[in-house]
Amino acid sequence: MKIAITADLHLNPKYPERALAFQDILRQLDAEGIPELIIAGDLFDKDGDDSAYASFLDPCRAHPSIRIHLIPGNHDSEKSLNDLALENLQKYQEPKLVDFDGLGVFFVPYQKSKAMGEMINLGQGDEWEGKPWVLVGHGDFVDGLREPNPREKGIYMPLRKSDLNDVNLKQVFLGHIHKPTSIDKPLGGKVMYPGSPQGLDISETGHRRFLVLDSKDNKVSERRMSSGPIYLDLNFFVFPSDQEAEELQGKLERSLTDAAWESERERFQLRLRVEGFTRNKDQLIQFFTERLQSLNLNLYESSSSPGRVNPDFDSLLSASDPQRNLVARRTIEKIDLLFESSGQEVGKVKSSSLLPTLGDQEPTIEQVKMAALRTIYQV
Repeated sequence: MKIAITADLHLNPKYPERALAFQDILRQLDAEGIPELIIAGDLFDKDGDDSAYASFLDPCRAHPSIRIHLIPGNHDSEKSLNDLALENLQKYQEPKLVDFDGLGVFFVPYQKSKAMGEMINLGQGDEWEGKPWVLVGHGDFVDGLREPNPREKGIYMPLRKSDLNDVNLKQVFLGHIHKPTSIDKPLGGKVMYPGSPQGLDISETGHRRFLVLDSKDNKVSERRMSSGPIYLDLNFFVFPSDQEAEELQGKLERSLTDAAWESERERFQLRLRVEGFTRNKDQLIQFFTERLQSLNLNLYESSSSPGRVNPDFDSLLSASDPQRNLVARRTIEKIDLLFESSGQEVGKVKSSSLLPTLGDQEPTIEQVKMAALRTIYQV
């Protein structure tokens, strides 16, 4: 049996693309004949109203062969879940172990001020001892999560690596963190976040997905979302040279090529920032703007920051002193040589001594160059 897993849809009538993502998942499941879908919390953005409920219930009714399994997240109120009723919907508001064709799926609904680890032993009877099972919950994996949820401060229903010692626990699927994590290198060896199937805003970039678990061999695969905007938040660094415009154009086109297939470019929503030093700021801005227009790209417009200019050139500074430009060019060449001879991971500098203000973070080579240029140009 194959089981699909998603989380953090945050359905809200103000953002119809989120409902379209849910419909996309159900269409793909129908096409593949996958009969089960698990939603690991935060179905709604807040207490639902009739239109929010309809954005969930109507697609479920349109796909009656797909059974939906839902646990609440920290955004889902008891009222919102109680208002949902369908023949193909199963809600878990208490911990419960469910048999999926020989694989146990232990559902742990979000409970405020509770730790997930203390809930694991609840609901597992002796009859399941020694059999394979997976955990579905909503909260923070605190021993392996390097990027906590930027939207919400604090720790929500924590799960620790020490809670995963049961050898029969094969996988853990969590909601709450919107950024997808690796299926090849799970956190703590077992923990995966499917991530939100639709980025909620420009802070949630790149392709989105949902996961599919095969109960026979416990293998996990991913399915890419085929609807909705793909948010990209791109920063470009410019350094004084005779080929500033060409280099900037190359960086833009490489970023777009790396981000998605050519056929998906119409889904891009871009926020762009160009910073650094240029010999002719007005000329470079004109060139970059014309290039964007020729590519027919969609620029992201934020409802929360309507006055923000996109593309943003505020941190692009003029470098008109020929002597400083010469020093800058030689410095950049020297940094490139040092970087290439180090044999280190592309894009990273292992030693943080060049940029002590970054602490333990590893700066990119462009950040090192920017730090050097700020010194040269006394910015």
